[in-house]
Amino acid sequence: MVRKTVSGIALLALAGLTACDSYLLHIAKGQNDLLKRSRPIPEVIQDPTTAVETAEKLALVQQAAAFAEYWGLDVGNSYKTYAQLDREATVWTVYRAEKLALNAVVNCWPIAGCVPYQGYFNEAKAEAFFLQARQKGYDAYMGGVDAYATLGWFPDPIASPALDRSETSLVELVIHESVHNTIYRPGAAEFNEALANTIAFALVKEFWAQRGVDSGALEAFFSERDNARALFHELIGEAKQELEEIYAATEVAPRLRLQAKAEALQRLKQRYQAKRDAFGGYNYDGFFARELNNAHLVSIGTYENARPELEAVLYGRFGGNVKRFLRAMEEVAASSEDWRFALARARP
Repeated sequence: MVRKTVSGIALLALAGLTACDSYLLHIAKGQNDLLKRSRPIPEVIQDPTTAVETAEKLALVQQAAAFAEYWGLDVGNSYKTYAQLDREATVWTVYRAEKLALNAVVNCWPIAGCVPYQGYFNEAKAEAFFLQARQKGYDAYMGGVDAYATLGWFPDPIASPALDRSETSLVELVIHESVHNTIYRPGAAEFNEALANTIAFALVKEFWAQRGVDSGALEAFFSERDNARALFHELIGEAKQELEEIYAATEVAPRLRLQAKAEALQRLKQRYQAKRDAFGGYNYDGFFARELNNAHLVSIGTYENARPELEAVLYGRFGGNVKRFLRAMEEVAASSEDWRFALARARP
């Protein structure tokens, strides 16, 4: 996926509801199975049957967790254990969106609030929900993800699918999910995910710098990646603007707007191909190979819509001081007013 992680906030229904509903029962069983499979990371590292690469990645997880704690993040009991799974993803999530609007269909839960996705530990169950959504007339997107956060309600293990990540992406994952354990605003998925990305992207550079990685090599790597991400979100932004104009033309018959929508999404793919060389080695070929719909665009927005605002505050008003920024974001998350109003008043 463009994103290989998602905060499984829907799983927090466990904390507020009994598992009488079939979906909640599935989630309860899946969470319990994950915890039962978990082993202490030091034990796995020392196990002579553990593959060298697995041991090295798990040692990196330990370092990333300690680094996150140093920066004031509440890692808690997370990432102290490892769960070996017999599947390619830890969970599968399904996003739904309206056919003629960039509006997510949300699920609402105690504690977590409303979130724009629903997660499953079983791929077949996720696919059934995905197909049901399409039958109901929604745009839908289903994807396997490798990690989620339970906001400290459970001792989240690192699961084997996450170890397929690059070292940098694995460090970002630990930091990202630790942000969720530290700061969470119920029902504000865009704020929560963008904040976690903002902090993870900022701190991962410091993580490698502290480990003696050549500054020139770091700059080259992150420059290429940041450029690719910026190009990607520029393309997505252009497509969203075009689609919103199509959807707003309510005087036009739905059939014609759906046709215009399909043509706009095809143009998005064509624009990507025209700019493909500018992405360098960090490309989005997998994303653009899909049959895109509103649910794909909504899923991206959940993680990225608010990040420019948050980064502007972090690097502008707070001068890049992550610890002060985090303290201020705790107040924003706890505020009773719209988080953007609270953000506008946040000060070091």
